[in-house]
Amino acid sequence: MSIEFQKLIQKLQSDPITIGNFLADPEEFLKSTKLTNQEKKTLLARDVEALNDLGLTIDQAVGALSGAHSQRCSTNHPTRG
Repeated sequence: MSIEFQKLIQKLQSDPITIGNFLADPEEFLKSTKLTNQEKKTLLARDVEALNDLGLTIDQAVGALSGAHSQRCSTNHPTRG
């Protein structure tokens, strides 16, 4: 998993502008990133298992794709370890 991918996943879990831009037009949004082609394809496919294979936890993968996060959300949920 690239550093750029890690940074984007963090933004997709906390930054409302990034979340909105991604959800509005994922393909166009990903053109402006420095992700690998595989990372882009996996995000566009919304394939949680493939995202897990890239190194995300299932919770991170689902969270990044849901768009339902706020700035108060954390990737370290206290009940999930």
